[in-house]
Amino acid sequence: MTKSALQIARASYQPKLPKALRGAVKVVEGAPTQSVADQAEVQKLFPNTYGMPILSFETTTESKSLPAINVGVILSGGQAPGGHNVISGLFDGLKSINKDSKLFGFLMGPGGLVDHQYMELTSAIIDEYRNTGGFDIIGSGRT
Repeated sequence: MTKSALQIARASYQPKLPKALRGAVKVVEGAPTQSVADQAEVQKLFPNTYGMPILSFETTTESKSLPAINVGVILSGGQAPGGHNVISGLFDGLKSINKDSKLFGFLMGPGGLVDHQYMELTSAIIDEYRNTGGFDIIGSGRT
């Protein structure tokens, strides 16, 4: 594919990550959540979530060796400008955890899962679509 100057510039863009998502991250549980008023009534309305702790993500120097995993991604519905970057972010995140992890895209939405139609998404494929928007890498569907 021949790329325009704009496409080349877009492909080189690196989104800014929050400090807590760079490198190793740990989850820290904080105080239980509560409503400002009517605590008992709100707790009755939300019995499974009321009082759950506030979670924060903090950087850590602890590094863990994690096993390689396989992850699948499906796009469903109409076109969206961030579809390719969602896939690129999944790919980058998986590879940062373990370089041997693999990302598979189910083709044409949920129908690809049902019909066993998928492809491995490699860095060569991802880099062609990075920062371009849309759902063209694997397509979408409304199965």
